[in-house]
Amino acid sequence: MSEEARWRTTSEGLRDSFSALKETPSQETTRLYEFGPFRLDPAERKLLRGNQIVSLTPKAFDTLHLLVRNSGRVLEKDELLRMLWPDTFVEEGSLSNHIFLLRKALGEDLTFIETVPRRGYRFVGTVRQFPRAAPTDLEPAGVGPLGTASFLTKTRRPWGRPAGLGIAAAAMVALLAAAAWFYGRAGRGGETIDSLAILPFVNSNADPNTEYLTDGITESLINSLSQLPNLKVMSRDSAFRFKGKETDPQTVGRELGVRAIFKGKVAQRGDTLSISAELIDAHDGSHIWGQQYDRKLADMDALREEIAGQMATALRIRLTGAEEKRLAKSYTSNPEAYQDYLKGRYWLNKGNEEGFNKGIEYFQQAIAQDPSYALAYSGLADSYSSLADFGLVSAKEGYLRSKDAALKAVELDDTLAEAHGSLALSKSSYDWDWSGADKEIRRAIELNPGYADAHRLHAEVLWQTGRLNEAIAESKGNLELDPISLGNNVDLGVEYFLARQYDQVIAQERKVLELDPNYIEAYYFRGIAHLKKSMYNEGMADLEKGVAIAPASEVALTGLGYGYAVTGRRAEAHRVLDRLNELSKQKYVSPVWRVKIYAGLVDKDKAFEWLEKAYEDHSIVSVGYIKTNPMLDALRSDPRFADLLRRTNLQP
Repeated sequence: MSEEARWRTTSEGLRDSFSALKETPSQETTRLYEFGPFRLDPAERKLLRGNQIVSLTPKAFDTLHLLVRNSGRVLEKDELLRMLWPDTFVEEGSLSNHIFLLRKALGEDLTFIETVPRRGYRFVGTVRQFPRAAPTDLEPAGVGPLGTASFLTKTRRPWGRPAGLGIAAAAMVALLAAAAWFYGRAGRGGETIDSLAILPFVNSNADPNTEYLTDGITESLINSLSQLPNLKVMSRDSAFRFKGKETDPQTVGRELGVRAIFKGKVAQRGDTLSISAELIDAHDGSHIWGQQYDRKLADMDALREEIAGQMATALRIRLTGAEEKRLAKSYTSNPEAYQDYLKGRYWLNKGNEEGFNKGIEYFQQAIAQDPSYALAYSGLADSYSSLADFGLVSAKEGYLRSKDAALKAVELDDTLAEAHGSLALSKSSYDWDWSGADKEIRRAIELNPGYADAHRLHAEVLWQTGRLNEAIAESKGNLELDPISLGNNVDLGVEYFLARQYDQVIAQERKVLELDPNYIEAYYFRGIAHLKKSMYNEGMADLEKGVAIAPASEVALTGLGYGYAVTGRRAEAHRVLDRLNELSKQKYVSPVWRVKIYAGLVDKDKAFEWLEKAYEDHSIVSVGYIKTNPMLDALRSDPRFADLLRRTNLQP
């Protein structure tokens, strides 16, 4: 269709859409509607709250008029689109946007417009109709909201009379202005938005018992939309750094390097959730799309699907059939299982022992509710592996249980990226099956190109197997996509350390500490990097700082013990070893931590004694980074070290 024909079609639609809503002209000019504190005057095209005019765009006014006139009846989306935009193709997102603007204009505390899932909208307020006083013949043409001429109103003089010519001219000017506005906006909005940050939903009730819902909805949307190959979605790690903070979309957009920002609020009333969602252009802060939802808790999974689909439309993303199917995929039909899954993810993301154990409890409850729930098995696998990753249980115990759950997840759903990611971690950290781990990671990324955890795990497998240049390149790529991710910044610091690039370690750990001033591992790696550069004062200061922050941390204690060992303070190094032995009576402490101090003391027999224990409990690779760790260099010439590399499938 040519530009001229398209403009003509649109202008005719703008001129005729209101007439399509009328029963007869005389009825509409003599009727007023009242609901709540509002009065709707179709003849004057005004919405009043008391004596104050409520500003609405012409199309928003038409939408409200149509809903009010059909109060109590569900108006299907297709029906609304036909009546509001006759002879014009308009995407569903345009209707959703006007509904959102209406809800904001009517006030978030008053519910007048109900969304009927998968169908349309219904006006639920009590509407009173009564006649209005007839206007005099000399009354001027109406002026619409926002100060624009109301070109959709019925003229009060025949077009052929001289006075009517002025009105006709004014109406035509308004028509041209509206069409220009419409196409200016459409042209701007026609550009596909290729990057997005989904900020955590605000818990409007400030109720800690519903925090799992706000976090869970956010994470579910991130996971859903990150599956789209042409859309960059910031990871949970980066998005949740803004939780609980007042945010300016343009500032966040610049910091994260994204084009659009998603914000939302959740309020719970009994078993009903009221959710508002808004998509904002990060370049100029303008509104792109918005919607209000009222749903039962039992409909949460369907709501996640609905929001993700509407966001994709608003972002102008053209979806293939397979991509639409992915966004619409439901992982369980059991609402209670889904609630337990969200609670499990909420606790798992706490990142501490209590959180991991509560996560296990909720994931097991979800599985009991729905034994075919693959995503819950993947969450269970991640909880067990996190216990091992954080040194809270032996690697053998944690990764073996994780492996069993991950295998079950893949068995139930081979198309679930999270399941393949969970299995990859078990294959690398427990089985030392490096080719198998690589295969699972590639499958996870194939299924979900934006799956941040899979990209991080890929870097980890690369550094564990000694492919350090590739690992550094992978993490740098991850940082380009997700610059303030704590995990990506930590990974790059570890890789520089294993590659013995100590200046880069010091610089990178400074960035980590800017993100989290109490991150123990940053002081650990930076301190040892200083020692390797013979900067002993700086190194010991960092290592002592780590212990000051966390006196019972085996990471911090090991760093300090190693520092004592390589600076000749052997007695103090042995006192740290004694402290680790005491700690191991209270909780699990990986043998690897003592290996590093004995390596610093160049006590090879003791170091290999503890390395054998680390081999037996499977922490030798996941904690020890045995292939390239510079803290173990004093042991590498010993034949026993080569044998350990062979047994962990890390031989050259």
